[in-house]
Amino acid sequence: MYRFTLAEGFEPSQTRRVVGITLVVLAMGAAAFAVGCGHKSSGTTTATLPTTTKATPTGPAVPVTAPTPTPPTVSHYKLAVTAWRSGDRDGAVTEFRAAIAEDSSKLPPRLNLSRVLIEQGKAKEAATEIQQVFALDSTSGSAYRLLGRVHDFQGQTDSAVADYRHAIVLNDQDGWSMNNLGLVQIERGEYDEALKTLSRAVELSGSATFRNSLGLALEKTGHYTAAIEAFKSALSADSGYVKAQTNLTRVSALSEAPGTQAVDLAAQALAFMQEVESWKAPKN
Repeated sequence: MYRFTLAEGFEPSQTRRVVGITLVVLAMGAAAFAVGCGHKSSGTTTATLPTTTKATPTGPAVPVTAPTPTPPTVSHYKLAVTAWRSGDRDGAVTEFRAAIAEDSSKLPPRLNLSRVLIEQGKAKEAATEIQQVFALDSTSGSAYRLLGRVHDFQGQTDSAVADYRHAIVLNDQDGWSMNNLGLVQIERGEYDEALKTLSRAVELSGSATFRNSLGLALEKTGHYTAAIEAFKSALSADSGYVKAQTNLTRVSALSEAPGTQAVDLAAQALAFMQEVESWKAPKN
């Protein structure tokens, strides 16, 4: 391909000649270009210039962010338990009631709601919830145990004793009902009965609470040495148990009466079990 440039400063007479030569050369060049590109022409030669398509520049890849997974919904019951454990009793009551509204056939929300209400001193409201449990399950030992706590709180110790006994008849492995019954018996001055009851509770479980309660019964029956051992045992199970430490300090300052015989806790527990069997016997 040729490149022609018109010269500047030509005279008019010379311009016509140069233009003519230029036209001839352009025509020849166009024809040659057309042949090279494969184009045919019957008399007029047309040159087609190739076109170039430029690729559209692309920017850097934009990272795709994965959608944030939706956290699982926490049930009202779990929220209630969490609030209760953290000391937020009002929040626990709200969430337990919400759990009951979702499914009124479940017992745990009603039972635990009753426990929180008792802790708040709302015995009457707790009793209402316990009655709802009985409507769903008349053989709930947990409900009878809670009813015993309500009656004890209200000063109705006869009813409390009957409730705890009923719970134990339904489940003779219920150490908590035995512990609570033993404490009511101490409250009523029935120390020998309490010693039997609490000996059996400790036999069922080495709970620090049960050992502390047994220590109280031993103290009330004059067995100070055994009481000291019970309180120490409670502290070995829970070194931060303030009540047991207070009780240990008090009893350690007492002197046991001369000739006090060692107490056989296994025999005391056996006597209580025999008593329970008599409660199970049908009344004529």
